[in-house]
Amino acid sequence: MSNKLMPWDRPLGSFAPNRQGDRADGPIYTALGRALSAWEGVNAAVSSLAHALHRHLPEREFGLSINTFDTLLKTHERASFLREAGLRFLSGNFGHQHAAAAKFKKVLRREMGAYTEWVARRNELAHGYVTEMSSPDYADPNQPLTTFYALLPSHARTDRWFHEEPEWNYVADEIEMFARRFKELDDRIETLASKAGDLQLIRNVGAF
Repeated sequence: MSNKLMPWDRPLGSFAPNRQGDRADGPIYTALGRALSAWEGVNAAVSSLAHALHRHLPEREFGLSINTFDTLLKTHERASFLREAGLRFLSGNFGHQHAAAAKFKKVLRREMGAYTEWVARRNELAHGYVTEMSSPDYADPNQPLTTFYALLPSHARTDRWFHEEPEWNYVADEIEMFARRFKELDDRIETLASKAGDLQLIRNVGAF
């Protein structure tokens, strides 16, 4: 699997609707659990970032801002809120660390973009379903009838189905790849929250 896979990309194999899936159901369910748990790690990191970007505020204003953030359930709304919070945070005086503040602004914009883009993959995993398909095992010369497993889109999303075939499907290795990407995003956002904390130490007194 390419390390250059972008959030809006699906693994190439996932576009083959009739391909044989995994030969056991354990790997795909394990991968799903790992991926969805990893995404919750992303949400925890985003919450840490929200707190870090508001620490400069008086206690009451801090509480109101965090309460507002906590009411936002849609990923794009949370990302937009944090981009705006970042601009307000960066309006302070960072003195000789102005270059670090400018870099932080750029990285914040990039990671909030990744956050809103990767959620599409998370939703596909969370709202898909694992199906069983019995067919000959063409990897075996005797071609015994074997059950294969793959994650397909929800039937509630009729736009994902064409002529009774899905637009895409995922197998365990592809879902594991998404789990790794979610974990990488989690780590990057946690690092961003930590850098916001470092910048907070010099905000408004950076010139001294």
